[in-house]
Amino acid sequence: MLEYDSGIRIATMLSMWLFAGGMLFWVRHKPQIWGQFTLYATAGFTAQLLLFLSIRSVSETRYLLYPVHFALSVGAFLLCSQLSKRDVVYCGFWVMIHQQLCMQICSVIQFWLPRWGLSIRWTQIACVAWILVHVALAFGLLSHWMPVDGRYEVGPRQFAAACVSFAVFEILVILSNYGSSHDQPWESWRLTLLMELYCATLLYMQHESFKKSALRREVDVLNQLQIQQKQQYDLSKETIALINRKCHDLKHQVQAMRVLFADEHRESYLKELENAVGIYEALTKTGNEVLDTVLTEKSLYCEANSIKAHCVADGKLLDFMDPVDLYTIFGNALDNAIDCVRQIEATEKRIIDVLVYQENQFLVVQIINPVERELKFDGEGLPVTTKGDNGYHGFGLRSIRYLVQRYGGFLTVEVEKGCFYLRILIPAEQAKKTVVKES
Repeated sequence: MLEYDSGIRIATMLSMWLFAGGMLFWVRHKPQIWGQFTLYATAGFTAQLLLFLSIRSVSETRYLLYPVHFALSVGAFLLCSQLSKRDVVYCGFWVMIHQQLCMQICSVIQFWLPRWGLSIRWTQIACVAWILVHVALAFGLLSHWMPVDGRYEVGPRQFAAACVSFAVFEILVILSNYGSSHDQPWESWRLTLLMELYCATLLYMQHESFKKSALRREVDVLNQLQIQQKQQYDLSKETIALINRKCHDLKHQVQAMRVLFADEHRESYLKELENAVGIYEALTKTGNEVLDTVLTEKSLYCEANSIKAHCVADGKLLDFMDPVDLYTIFGNALDNAIDCVRQIEATEKRIIDVLVYQENQFLVVQIINPVERELKFDGEGLPVTTKGDNGYHGFGLRSIRYLVQRYGGFLTVEVEKGCFYLRILIPAEQAKKTVVKES
């Protein structure tokens, strides 16, 4: 079997480290990653080079050098990334596939170009050019598209499937090299190249399939949450309507008692009772029945936990939205705000501001509350949940964003000067289109 060019093999070793660095660039990595990675890659490449120089024949490469490649690539991700152990090994598979595929195509270039009349120098230049193109494509496309939120989130089934697929193809590649003819090396290389391409394609299809499955599960959770929100909205609407009717009746009874009895102490008691009964009417006058319902519901909890809720809202601007969508958006947003300010010890700082207005060509919704604890944001710009259990925690803001995007809007969250700002922008033209479509 024809010997590989040593310079090209060394170049593919370097490409392995470039590809590993490219994958690290798109995932969550540790601080000062590039200094650590540079030192580690330099030491790893030196070890690879010494081992390569000690190998007596090409047939020993796959048995000796490739396992070292794999171990070193896994070590790089363990040292420099914040990925799980399964994700680290999974990234090691992809580094190995890249390195082997790059080497096989270089071997094809080395075999055919001299037979087409090109010199050894031009053959080497073509190999180096291919290596650079391969690394650039892998960095700009494959390693950029595959992670989600800076992670791979490889589950047990996907990891097992990747291990089996990689092992099977490696065994087939090794078997394909047995008995290969020195006179017809292209036959062995063609089969090996096809195996490497099949392995890369299969692993990529597996990854996309599992990623889409995870997205479908997330959508299912959001839909389930929306169903629960609809049930909660119906219950809250009926309950608050009943309480409002009772309060309205009590107000008239208080007025009647005031006429019948003129005692001064009794007047003070009746005034206190009237103020208590009027708590609902003071909080449900935004012009939108759904918004009134959710604000009234949350205001009761705020009252019980010494939280002041201020609302300046033109509820009529929200008439175009589906009632369940509107209830879900404000319910989740206010739940997050209440949970945040409830942890503030100073009760005078427990304040939530709700604003709904139109500015220029946008409908604006803002919910503002003070925050004292440090918040961590994920790759999508949303705060990472601090709840300990798995459940549905962490889906509140995702649900809001999902619903807002239905109406062509945008959700942004940020912490500024000790306050947490949740902002929703929906184009006014889009809101008009939604109203026309629904009518």
